[in-house]
Amino acid sequence: MRRRGRPGLVTIAALLLLGAGAGAAVLSVVLRSREPAMPAAVDPDLTIEVLNGCGSEGAADRVAMLLRGAGYRVDFVGNADHFHYREDVVIARTVGLARAAPVARVLGEAAVVEQRLPGHLYDVTVVVGKLRSLAAAVDQVR
Repeated sequence: MRRRGRPGLVTIAALLLLGAGAGAAVLSVVLRSREPAMPAAVDPDLTIEVLNGCGSEGAADRVAMLLRGAGYRVDFVGNADHFHYREDVVIARTVGLARAAPVARVLGEAAVVEQRLPGHLYDVTVVVGKLRSLAAAVDQVR
């Protein structure tokens, strides 16, 4: 016979499971709210070319990987017309500024300009500047 006033083993186990489930739900909500917010790719069908405008080897490839990680489609990676671009520039070629601006937000401090070229192969051109390359070099030293 069981004594009155003392919970049984089954009751204790049920309370422990209930508490663990509630704790896991709360922890899940807390952790999800602390995830870094990456701007969502507003337009994954946007065609993008990334050009190295700083001369640092692999700079355009690194930016292309960053954009692809955000959900964008990067169709071409190559060199710009020269290696003297100081800052990153996002150029709207066949689309308006509203569609190119989210690309710049993924990069951080990139300038956005509109330079319409009807018939251009890509909607947006990203030119990687020297400041991004310099920041990457400093990060490697750390």
